[in-house]
Amino acid sequence: MLRKASIAALSVLIAAALAGTVHAEGAENVNEDNSLAAVTSVMPVNQSGQWIIMQQSSKMYADGKLFLASQPTVEAKGVTFVAARSLGTSLGLKVTYYAAAKEYEFTSADGVSMRYKLNSASYKINGEAASAGGAVYVKNGTLMVPLRSFVTPLQMKLAVNNSLKQIVVTRSGTTAPTTPPTTPTPPPEPVNAPPVASFTTDKQQYKIGEKIVYTDQSTDDKGIVKTEWTNNGTAFFEPGSQTISLKVTDKEGLISEVSQTIVITDEVLYTKEQYDRLFTPIGDKFAIPAASVLQMPAINYAIEESGQQTLIRANSPETIVEEGVYYSDTVSGNVRFLIHNQNNRTSPVRIYIVATNENTDGQPVTVTTGKIGIGGPSTYVSATGKMALARYLESSVQGKTTVIPAGESRITLTSVSDQVLTTGKVITAHADLQTSSAVRLSVVVVDADKDPLAMLPLLPALPWDGKHARGTFEHGDRTITLPSPLGGTASRIVLGDQTYDTYQKGYDALSGFEQTNSGNYGVNYKLVLERVQPNTLIALNARGGHYGGAFLVNGKLTYMTNENILTSSGEAGVLYRTGITEENVTIVFSPASGSNLPIHMMFIPLPAVQ
Repeated sequence: MLRKASIAALSVLIAAALAGTVHAEGAENVNEDNSLAAVTSVMPVNQSGQWIIMQQSSKMYADGKLFLASQPTVEAKGVTFVAARSLGTSLGLKVTYYAAAKEYEFTSADGVSMRYKLNSASYKINGEAASAGGAVYVKNGTLMVPLRSFVTPLQMKLAVNNSLKQIVVTRSGTTAPTTPPTTPTPPPEPVNAPPVASFTTDKQQYKIGEKIVYTDQSTDDKGIVKTEWTNNGTAFFEPGSQTISLKVTDKEGLISEVSQTIVITDEVLYTKEQYDRLFTPIGDKFAIPAASVLQMPAINYAIEESGQQTLIRANSPETIVEEGVYYSDTVSGNVRFLIHNQNNRTSPVRIYIVATNENTDGQPVTVTTGKIGIGGPSTYVSATGKMALARYLESSVQGKTTVIPAGESRITLTSVSDQVLTTGKVITAHADLQTSSAVRLSVVVVDADKDPLAMLPLLPALPWDGKHARGTFEHGDRTITLPSPLGGTASRIVLGDQTYDTYQKGYDALSGFEQTNSGNYGVNYKLVLERVQPNTLIALNARGGHYGGAFLVNGKLTYMTNENILTSSGEAGVLYRTGITEENVTIVFSPASGSNLPIHMMFIPLPAVQ
């Protein structure tokens, strides 16, 4: 037999209402030892014993004083649902959440226990099963329970006044208050509710190769911090059932999971190859038979070199093991640096670009910085190359001017030397500058706490490592124009291979050796594709190994790839798709440091969209 609710527990209800307190719904905490934390609300005593709940409203009154529940009452199939924690806290009940069972227990001070299970219409009163009158559920992070299931075990009476849209709850033996209520104390902080994982698909049945749209409808009272999908393919290519799962985690580590099953019929909308070419997002990649790329005809093209653009590639010695001058040459006009190094010293270092005015006529030299892109310092060589290039392509001319008197030196391109390169870290930089006349530009490496200008006369000029390209190369910009239609049939252009795309020749000013810029790293390419046919896919295929770079396609930056890199010749990254009309497409890029060449750019006709 149920014990009567204590006078204290029932009078708590009225005192909370007098305080006009807003109670927030939430879930209970689980301790580190997997025991369950109980949350107890202790409220001052009030003697009136009457509680008025407004229908379809969050307003509740005790002795005429308003307080708000965390969610409005809900009427469903003749059952009134209320916010459980708002009710339980105001009654002074201890609330316990059992995460494994997804059950909530409310216990009064004199031991009356009510235990609810999420989505169940039955509950337990002091361990004995009873009907709750309706299935409990979560709404916007709030547990909603049938009102009658709460008040009956506590020996409280319930009456409805439909004309006033009120539900009146009183405890047995209510008498008028004989003393004024005490001043209420603040309620405890609301505890965190578990998230509610929920998602929908736009359909329940799909054809093979039909696109699936998922809508995440998960909620949490304090915000979801992690979302994990399982088997949420954008399309499936085998008939049968597919079960998709979603797991969400909130800020305090509480987890909710949900699954649902869809059906894939035997009817084919698109094959896997057709789907990948049509719907792989720009900057993402898809699998492609490596041999099929080589079966596409390769297009011959002419390379246009115009304007003065000197490239200094400082990539040797690639590994930093000592302080010194890593490269130096006297140049003038438009100059571009490509720096790519890893620090193998035990101490942090900085890389400086030092400009020295060697003029004997007393004339100063002006150095003006242009576009700069820096990747790293990072452990991952391909990441630094990709990010440096992306930042360079999107950068604007800095326009910082340094005047160097005759016989003096200054540090330029300070964005590079601002980076401290710790042991094992890699840095890549693309950087432009313009000089008013001839000036010596030196790439200097010293420990991070040293003055490079003071050290410069004492530093050795380091020899070429015999492997990585280092030197001065002219014609650092290349334009390739293709006026003929592309995309009517599959075709490709080959870049960075020495056959179709010849390598730059230059010299190492320190050693006097002739140098070849293998791969043309640091060279800026501009591809002008004048007649790309409607419904054409432009995709990139790496033939030398992995490749991670960046491209400006019609002025829009596209990573290769968005989340990672092309890892082999069995993958293709999406650069662009034309629409329903012929287009002129311009692509600007530079071969990415830390990646392998050659690369093949493919032009593939797309299947009709169904």
